[in-house]
Amino acid sequence: MAEKSKRGCGCCGGGIFGSVGAVFAALLSWNVNHSILWALAHAFFSWFYVIYHWLQYGEILP
Repeated sequence: MAEKSKRGCGCCGGGIFGSVGAVFAALLSWNVNHSILWALAHAFFSWFYVIYHWLQYGEILP
């Protein structure tokens, strides 16, 4: 029987950093777009969207 990994699902970087990145990306996306669908999409891309937001808008925190 295969043993399950305790590092998360593997998406969004996995582990605690992926989770924090996904939540952070969703909050930034909601602040800009006010759309749940965009927030979910950006949460999936997590840190990539956080870096894009920083480069595009020049701020990390809303």
